[in-house]
Formats: sequence, structure tokens, C-alpha cells
Amino acid sequence: MGASIKDVALKAGVSTATVSHVLNGTRETRPQTRQRVLAAIQDLGYAQNHAARNLATGRSNFLGLIISDIRNPFFPEVTAAFQEQALLHNMDALVLNTNYDSQRTLHSVSRLVGLQVPAVAVLTSQIDPAVMDMLAEREIAAVYLDLGRVDRRISNILLDYEHGIAEALAHLTRLGHRQIAYIGGPLHLHSAQRRKKAFMDSAAQKGLDPELAIDADFTVKGGYFACSKLLKACGPTAILAGNDLTAIGVLHRAYDGGLRVPEDLSVVGFDDILIAEYAQPALTTVAVPRTEIGKTAFEALWTMVNDPDAGGREFRLGTRLVTRQSAIPPRERVLAGDPAAD
Repeated sequence: MGASIKDVALKAGVSTATVSHVLNGTRETRPQTRQRVLAAIQDLGYAQNHAARNLATGRSNFLGLIISDIRNPFFPEVTAAFQEQALLHNMDALVLNTNYDSQRTLHSVSRLVGLQVPAVAVLTSQIDPAVMDMLAEREIAAVYLDLGRVDRRISNILLDYEHGIAEALAHLTRLGHRQIAYIGGPLHLHSAQRRKKAFMDSAAQKGLDPELAIDADFTVKGGYFACSKLLKACGPTAILAGNDLTAIGVLHRAYDGGLRVPEDLSVVGFDDILIAEYAQPALTTVAVPRTEIGKTAFEALWTMVNDPDAGGREFRLGTRLVTRQSAIPPRERVLAGDPAAD
């Protein structure tokens, strides 16, 4: 049998309640007392029984974090920022991956409910209403990404896709591009719908053809084949991709087709994932504040958990264009010696 909390209290010369406060951060203790407790824990090799603690308190020290695809480079920074904030507040994050499957999302939420988590960050692109209802009925605080309604224990993080798409199009038109195509994502995803609509609205406002848009799946392979279709159909001088993985697929298709980027085809991505900077050429893209998403998701949950009367709120996070090497004036303007090419 391992050491118990009573053994730790006896060795440190304190009460079991004091040991509990040190372990759980529920009350401030004197530095000398805290050090004695921590030394006793180390000497005895004491490990806290979290399962028993959860049963006794009816609340876990875990927070749930549900993401769409753990393989997608968009999510590591979000996850790391959320976990770091949790640790700073004596909490742990339990990360679950749905692979864009609504049934897996529902199963993940059921597991978290069974573990008695006090709050869940659901940072996926598609949510079954049953998920939101399950959390709301059990008074579990929740924060959603670009999807959830705002309510008493529900917060939402809203990303400004519209500004990012408009800024990317403005950049390309300033360079002289008029034949600009767009490759988006699967339209069952709310984020893909918003990005595509933002492109079509902004393109129409700038006098461009808003119909030069094609739907793909937000993957490298999807970007590759969507680019093939666009090159055959309309021969764009620039392609704006709905995310960076799609843009990298475009880069590969251009290379395989003997097109030089950016001399023959300019490419702009969206998200600014780590590999965007190291693509060849380095990718011009719209940066999404992924670290801020993770921090904001934790902040939203922490506020609702510690003040049930505080209510949920909407957090708006901006985007910004990052210019690198993959977009320049179209070739005919370069050959004509247009000042915009300098």
C-alpha cells in the first residue's frame, strides 16, 4: 500500500486539511508549511488519488479540450497554450480528438461528463446540437469556436475570417491581380462557409469575379486537385486558399505543372501554420492567433467555473496578413515594367 494523506500530514506535522489545501491550491498556506508538506510528499512517494477526490467533491481537476484533428498543424499551438494555462491554475487538460466526426465528438463529451469535468472547450468546426444540450443540461461550462451561442454557461470565440479574406484580396489586387480564384473547404463546416462567403462578398465589392471559387477539403491533396481544376477552367494569376494546407497543395500542383510561384502564379494561404514560413517559396498568408485561442478558451472556462453567475460572453479575435514570397504582381505587369512590380 502506498502512503496516505494521513501519513503525509503526520510526517509534516500538519492536519490532513492543510495537506489537501496544498495539493489542490484551495487555500493559501504559509511558505514554510507548504515546503514541509511538499517535502513529506516527496519523501513518502505520495500520489494523490484523483478518482477518489472526484467522487468526494463531485468535481474533477481536469478540463476537457476537444479538437478536430490532432494531425492538423493548426492545433498544436492552441492545445499547448490551453494546457499551459491549465497547469498554471493547478488544473490538467484532457485532450480528445474527433477527426471531424460528429459521433466521436458526442462520445468524447460523454466521456468527459463521466469524468465529472467542470468545463469543456469544444474547438471543432462542427457540433451536433446534442453535444451543446448535454453540457448545458449538466451545468458544465463550455466554450466553442465560431459556433456556440452565448448563454449563462456558454461562451464563444469568434475569429474575424472576413477581415482576413478581405485583407488578402486587397493585397492581391494592389499587386495588380484581377483573375483571382479561391479554394475553400467542405461546406458542412461552418468555418468553411464563412470563409467562402467572405471571399465572394469581398471579390464582388472589388469588381472581381466572385464565382471563381471551388470547394475542397482543407487538405494538401484537396488543394492539389482543386488547383488542377482551376488551372484548366480559368487560368488564374493568383489563388487564395482557405487554409495553409490547401495552399501547400497548390504549390505542389504548380511545381508539377511547370508553373513558377510566384512568377507565374501567386498563392496566398490562411492560418499561418508553422510550415508556411518554411515552404518554398515562403507562403504569404493570413495569421490566426492560435496561442490566443488556447488562452482565451481557458480564460472563458475559468471565469465561468469560478463565478457561475458571471455568464458566458463572446470573445472576438482578429487576423492579420503576413506577406512573404509567394505573391508578386502578375507576370504581364512585370514584363510591362509596371511601377507596381518594383
